[in-house]
Amino acid sequence: MVLRTLPLGEADRLVVALTDRHGKIRAAARAARRSQRRFAGGLSPGVVGRVELHRGRAGLWRLDGVVPELDHGALGRDLDRFAFATYLCELTDQLVEEQHPEPALFDALAHALSTLTQGEASPDAIELRRYELALLHQLGHAPGLEHCCVCGGALPGDEVPFSPERGGALCLQHGRGAPTQPQSVLQAALALSCGAPVPALDAAQRRRLRDLVFVQLRGLLRAPLRSMELFTQLAAVGAGDAAARVAAASAVAPTTVPAARGKAGRL
Repeated sequence: MVLRTLPLGEADRLVVALTDRHGKIRAAARAARRSQRRFAGGLSPGVVGRVELHRGRAGLWRLDGVVPELDHGALGRDLDRFAFATYLCELTDQLVEEQHPEPALFDALAHALSTLTQGEASPDAIELRRYELALLHQLGHAPGLEHCCVCGGALPGDEVPFSPERGGALCLQHGRGAPTQPQSVLQAALALSCGAPVPALDAAQRRRLRDLVFVQLRGLLRAPLRSMELFTQLAAVGAGDAAARVAAASAVAPTTVPAARGKAGRL
């Protein structure tokens, strides 16, 4: 699964990818900037496919072509979907260490990208929250949601004190003065973390859930995400001016996601 690419020499590309067997790796794709045969599906963020990899020196692999196995047509035609795919890949690239296999995380990201090509594409989409919480769990930074994360005591009813700095939900004693989150939002986050059915949320609750999860992630980031700037640019332009939206996206993330046919596969 391609997370990011960079130019390497005159014709090659350095590909940062997530794999189910080897975790996150860096690979040199020889002549990738010229070859239309070995890299016909492209190497844009979010591309999922099967490849042949060879171990190289100093931790750098060799990538000898990509056969895409996920249809990226919707991402290539829709700048909003492309922005969310870029966000998921950039977030993963920043927070996941190299060569630490996490098959469950790979599956979660593949599912999120697959769902993104077919379903809802908005900042409050439930599938985005599902993957963000899976990532937090793999990193060991998932917020406490069922009991007070200080004493293990019971949580209050409708409004629950919540502190990302202290690890999540708090009882009334330890949460004195802390901002609160609706119990419904915490229950939705818990359901997403456990793979249980998610209760229906209104627009305000979805925004609260988005903010709750992203505050947890923001504290782990080494640098601001460029994809967040892309969201800002697209929102400022609006949906009506297609040419301006393309120009805004190109200024922040100058790659496109090409169409590729087939079913979801593994890199």
